[in-house]
Amino acid sequence: MERDCESIAGGKGSKTGAQKSGTGERIAVTGFGLVTPMGFTPWRSVSAVIRSRSHFAWHETVLVADAPDGTALRGATISRVSGKDVRFGLTGSERSLALLAPALREAASGLSPSPGDAVPAWIINGIPSEEVGAIPCPADILPPLSPMEHLPVGREAGSGRCLFLDRVAEAAKALGEGRCPRALIAAVDSLCFLPVLEELLAAGRLLSGPNPEGIIPGEAAGAILLEREESARKRGAPIYAFVSSWGHGIDPAPRTGGHPAQARGLTEAFIQAFDGLPCPGEEIGLVVADLNGERQRALGWAVAEERVFGPSHRERQLWLPAFSVGECGAALGVVQTVVAVAALAKDLANGEQVALCSSDDGGETRVLCLERGDFTDRHALNRWRREQQAKTNERVT
Repeated sequence: MERDCESIAGGKGSKTGAQKSGTGERIAVTGFGLVTPMGFTPWRSVSAVIRSRSHFAWHETVLVADAPDGTALRGATISRVSGKDVRFGLTGSERSLALLAPALREAASGLSPSPGDAVPAWIINGIPSEEVGAIPCPADILPPLSPMEHLPVGREAGSGRCLFLDRVAEAAKALGEGRCPRALIAAVDSLCFLPVLEELLAAGRLLSGPNPEGIIPGEAAGAILLEREESARKRGAPIYAFVSSWGHGIDPAPRTGGHPAQARGLTEAFIQAFDGLPCPGEEIGLVVADLNGERQRALGWAVAEERVFGPSHRERQLWLPAFSVGECGAALGVVQTVVAVAALAKDLANGEQVALCSSDDGGETRVLCLERGDFTDRHALNRWRREQQAKTNERVT
């Protein structure tokens, strides 16, 4: 199984957009976990995004020029996870593990503990580490998981932002072709380290008095479990959502070049993804985007939205998780995905279809479309969660 699933990591040439299961079987999201500054569970973080709550704070040591002449200084505003397990001062590898461990445990909670049934896992790690090749995966969940690929990405804010959605699409394609029954994709990143903040300051990208269009650095970790519908039904797993379609594009004018936003890559990614839907774009009730306060990114979204979304009877919502949890680099994609999945499961997505979009500074763009799973509203979801808790209590007693 592992040899077949290895092609998920290297199948760059296989992305043609709007690809669905080769066997006609749907690909389900059957587990997820998320850790953000708003909470250690996905439900707390999702509630914060829905209610536009944030947890921004001053950085302990970094000073940022708050005036053009540099005479006024204040601490850099950041959004950082706090707690006994992720206290300030942890090294890169320690913080990666501390952030990712709760998310991995929750996403993999329903899997078999047998090493023979280990699920292939792809981990995207944007936190710089002094231990080359160290995989942030806690030992207690290694039996149900088999790390297949560890993807370290650059430290800058725009690096690797599309990797998570990219790996979800590749995994869905592999599952649909029957190469493996399930797969786990995870990501962790933090822009709150001193060297990263200094780079952001030098590039003029931090939010401050003279720069109202900057970002607030943050951090997050999360994971989702994908599974063929037949496999999920057999083991009685919850089906929170289905992967509908996806698309990709490349903007010929990267954001870092200073050129006016054209959004050609993002437009192409949306068009490819919508080609795989019965009513292209018309039934999308919610878009979860990666806007983070930067002007170029906002202009690109405005241009793309006008091109790809026609008139519709449905009011379309736009959710921006980065405005609650902060800009968390390579982990922002998993925040978007978990927020979208939870919104569908709780009937907060304004319909049965959700679109996610992401782009990085090099011009890469990704769009992923999800549709509602088995839960029709939050009451059905809560009933199922209570039933599972009751079964767990019975086994314990």
